[in-house]
Amino acid sequence: MIKKSLLLLAHPNLDVSIVNRTLIEKLTPFTSENLIIRNISESCIDNHFNIEDEQFHLSNSERVIFQFPLYWYSCPAILKKWIDEVFLPGFAYGRKGEQLGTKLIGKQFSIIVSIGGTEQMHTPGGIVGVSINELLRNLQTTIEYVGGIYTYPFFIYGSAFIKEQAQLDAIFKDYQEYIFSEYIPKEKQYKKLINLAYEQKAKGYY
Repeated sequence: MIKKSLLLLAHPNLDVSIVNRTLIEKLTPFTSENLIIRNISESCIDNHFNIEDEQFHLSNSERVIFQFPLYWYSCPAILKKWIDEVFLPGFAYGRKGEQLGTKLIGKQFSIIVSIGGTEQMHTPGGIVGVSINELLRNLQTTIEYVGGIYTYPFFIYGSAFIKEQAQLDAIFKDYQEYIFSEYIPKEKQYKKLINLAYEQKAKGYY
């Protein structure tokens, strides 16, 4: 069963988006008490968020998914603003030394990012020169600092060139599977890897 998930869309101009707007529109019919979608650009009223409301939704979720387009090698400013205003001491972390994280301890955090450029561009030999994982290290650090579990992300490369419906349908299939899939914790990943190694050894592969 899907964990109770909160998808936070951080797109400054969704109306002109093709990939993110299409994905959200196709996902909306699947929303339920276990999958809530919130567009944080719409939640920001008079340049401020309703902190109590945002924290309520976070507290009542087991998994938080950030979805956004890559903006100048980082997340859009609206997401940074949301984190600054919502991840407050006493809620997201403690200052007295008792608990580094508080309400967010043990929650899973996932990231869905659309990238205008190709995957090859985001390699050591590419035009950008660094990977998307490296560019988003600050988000991973923030999540782990507040006690969250950073899961493997979902990247959509070449979004600037995706126009055809067939392309969008194929991406949505993987996108939907990612959202409704169950994250395998690292310790279980290790256990699975060890079991596989023993199986391969027993078969005489090494």
